[in-house]
Amino acid sequence: MSAPRIDLKVKSLKNQAFIADKCFVAERFFDRLIGLIGKRELAPGSGVLFPKCNNIHMWFMSIPIDVVFLRREKSADGSDVFRISSTHEKVKPWKVLPLFDLRATDTLELPTGTIARCLAQAGDEVVCLN
Repeated sequence: MSAPRIDLKVKSLKNQAFIADKCFVAERFFDRLIGLIGKRELAPGSGVLFPKCNNIHMWFMSIPIDVVFLRREKSADGSDVFRISSTHEKVKPWKVLPLFDLRATDTLELPTGTIARCLAQAGDEVVCLN
């Protein structure tokens, strides 16, 4: 029996914009291995969150994406919040070198234009909602 699919909503606390309202959490090995490989499009509002991941590659990808590296932190009340560590817009498929952020704990892959639409930038806080 396979584990249930986990989907979250990712929301910016700066402007209350939904960065992704259908964000798949890639926790299983196969989901992480495949990621967005083979996808011909990524619908607006969707995304993939890779927990415990601070680098990605674009090999075998067929679409450009926006990439947001996140740093998991504890808020004053003890709950998890994420702070954007860095953003990368319109990352091209088949980019030779990996993309990484050594300060990040998690990676969010999004449709191109999402970073600009949400005015997302390093230092912004985001929350993940069920």
